[in-house]
Amino acid sequence: MSSLVDIKPGQWVLAFHQPYGPYDQTLPELLERYAFRHWMESNTKDEIFFVRQVQKVMPNTFLAHGSCRLIREGERLPRAHVIAALKTEADAVSLRDRFFAIGVETGQKIEAEMYRRIEKFSDREQAKALKRIHRLLPQHFGRDA
Repeated sequence: MSSLVDIKPGQWVLAFHQPYGPYDQTLPELLERYAFRHWMESNTKDEIFFVRQVQKVMPNTFLAHGSCRLIREGERLPRAHVIAALKTEADAVSLRDRFFAIGVETGQKIEAEMYRRIEKFSDREQAKALKRIHRLLPQHFGRDA
């Protein structure tokens, strides 16, 4: 297992929310998976990650100032979910946005290339299917179809 990110009170952390954390894999393995995912369609960056200022640090958990939709005030958060500790909130948000954008951009490129490569095949198969439907139901399409 990888070591925990060194965090100190007053720093801002970028971390995974509880359901998205590294439960069955290491943090580096999880981070690498996000380079190949096109997850913007199903999850927003605010659902996956949080940015909070560290209040208190314990061996395996930490407390953060404030609360949000998925974090209660005073909730002990797992240090294993911390991706990075930064000086300012703006730095943490910028890192989150840049990290999130990599997966989105990669997914969009892969999807565009996939559709480009399959376009001719798709057109041929759709034309064949239309002919089969016309032969199967000539009463709707005429006998010469």
